[in-house]
Amino acid sequence: MPAKWLICPDGEQCLITDCLTACRIADTLPAGRCLSLRTLRLIAEQREWNGIPSTTQLLKGTREAYLELVTDYAINPQDALWRVNGTKAHSILELYHDNDLGEIRLTDEVCSGKFDYYDSADQILYDTKTWGSYKIMKALGYQQITVDTGEIYKSGAKKGQPKTRKEWTDGGDPDLFNEEIQLNDYRMKLEAAGFPVKQMFIEALCRDGNTYIAKQRGIEQAGVLIPIRHLPNCEVYSHLKAKADYLMLCLEKKEMPNYCTDRESWEGRKCERYCNVRGACKGGE
Repeated sequence: MPAKWLICPDGEQCLITDCLTACRIADTLPAGRCLSLRTLRLIAEQREWNGIPSTTQLLKGTREAYLELVTDYAINPQDALWRVNGTKAHSILELYHDNDLGEIRLTDEVCSGKFDYYDSADQILYDTKTWGSYKIMKALGYQQITVDTGEIYKSGAKKGQPKTRKEWTDGGDPDLFNEEIQLNDYRMKLEAAGFPVKQMFIEALCRDGNTYIAKQRGIEQAGVLIPIRHLPNCEVYSHLKAKADYLMLCLEKKEMPNYCTDRESWEGRKCERYCNVRGACKGGE
């Protein structure tokens, strides 16, 4: 059961089919719509469930993936605009694949996955992401530390105390669990099809690149290649197989899966705003 409604600027829900036919609050909006019709069509577009989990679907919490399949839910277009940037970037890049492989969906006994770009000459697998500078910062392992400036406060409540400033360093652990599973799964599927993969990279395009906040986070470039580790095949397979089996079992028995883990729910932040089925999740117990 896919997304059924869009959330209008006034907070009310409107059937997607009705919205795409005519805006219900056209007389209150300058252009007669909150966004262009083509943007709303893109946001409303959904991949039809064919009974085979996708790699990206299995990277979500099983409860989230389950509810997206069995529950009617609403989408706020303003929260889904990242799809416009991502789709536009991928569509343009597809024009320059030349004789290399890209945007092909491969399926094995666990799931299906569509990789972005395989450079056959150098045997490199790329996946392009449109991320904010915070996400890129985390993926690179940057962290904020406190540095002593060598000066002291001469007045005020902190008089006599040393002055410090915040700096970003690359001494942390990269936050790339999902990306490592995703690209290694694509690698395994490509290699099974006869295409060896020597290296893997996330090509991160920074949505807020070259801004003050991005530079404050240590992101000096608007685009960066982030290397992805080669994980053991058994580790990738067992993780996705377990997720796929659990999802299919819950669908078969019509049982609500366990809550998403802290990693899957972004320490609860996703539940507060970014999960489309959070309403069904909270009311499902």
